[in-house]
Amino acid sequence: MRKTLLVSWAMAVALCVSAQEPQEIKGIVEEVHDSLWYAGQVEAWQKEVDADGQDEKAWRNLFEAAWGLKSCSRGKNDGGIPRVLERMERAIPETYTYNICAYRASQGPDNKFAEMAMTMLPDDISDRGYDAILGYLWMMGETDGTGWKAGLFNDILSRQYEHGKYPSFILRFGYNQLQGMAEGGLFFGNGDTQLFDKIMLQRAMHVHTDKVVVVLPFLPIRSYRDALCRQLGIPPFSGREVRTEKEFKSAVQEMVEYVIRESGRPAYFSPGSQWAVQGIARKLYNEGLVYRYSEEPYDNVSAAKCHVERDYHFDYLTEPAFRLESWWSGSEMLLLNYTVMLGPLVQSYRESGNQERAGWLYRILKASVENGRFSAAKKKEYLDYLEKWR
Repeated sequence: MRKTLLVSWAMAVALCVSAQEPQEIKGIVEEVHDSLWYAGQVEAWQKEVDADGQDEKAWRNLFEAAWGLKSCSRGKNDGGIPRVLERMERAIPETYTYNICAYRASQGPDNKFAEMAMTMLPDDISDRGYDAILGYLWMMGETDGTGWKAGLFNDILSRQYEHGKYPSFILRFGYNQLQGMAEGGLFFGNGDTQLFDKIMLQRAMHVHTDKVVVVLPFLPIRSYRDALCRQLGIPPFSGREVRTEKEFKSAVQEMVEYVIRESGRPAYFSPGSQWAVQGIARKLYNEGLVYRYSEEPYDNVSAAKCHVERDYHFDYLTEPAFRLESWWSGSEMLLLNYTVMLGPLVQSYRESGNQERAGWLYRILKASVENGRFSAAKKKEYLDYLEKWR
């Protein structure tokens, strides 16, 4: 009986994979799917490129489906990307599609595929390749000055903002994080939704331009590191070659400490970025929506309350009318940081006798979870967490 059930399940999986129609593949931060769906899309788009080997749209979606499959495996397999690129190179080698896909698969500075793709950028500013080019220019230290690449960097951000590339809930969260930082502060972060939103606010909206956004994974890369030091007006950091993940983390932490020490600027870290600086975790204090670095203990709770009462804008969390955006649904989890980071303040307000403020903050955080497009199980998990502090 058990063997029959296993065979039946395997047949059902195979049918689910093969039955899919090809659909446009969006990034995992925009739309979340499981490995079975991506596998089905790989199969579906494979048939499309087999039928027309010059169809760039089909090749692009095949690559994106393979990329999604690789992401679901968390690095355990390559999703078939090398084989897709080999075939793509034979079929459409001199195209933007091939070069942007080849760059995203290889990454790294001084990349011939990125350099080629930059000369072929499509008119459609919503194309995901623009994010890859932004990251490449940032990595290469080509974001400031009068050169054409710095101009391209700013032009892409302005056009993406005008197009509505990033949902307002991402920009609003980033704005609140910057709003709670001291003048000239350093923001250390990792990931599109913690970095591109802030550089877009600075370059397209011209707000919080005194802050410096630091890309943690780029710190071991010399071109980025040198550009950052020039921006901060500090001597260059020689760095060292890294070969293992342990060496990489150590190199990142060394550079973080060097930048903080030499610049003398207040330093802040995004939620979730502590992986890169575990050696200084005890020096990071929750100050609202960011962690602030401090050599000495201080009253960070009072600082966090000050940001909550004076600096942060919460309207979009409590009013469903602000939450109608349906794209980038995979990134709405970002908003749960409000509950995680600010939940303990509810208890602190109550214990200090400020029942009115405690109730006010509790209602905001509760609404932010209830109004989100999360699963019922996820909502329950975070509402239960919030109740802990009530």
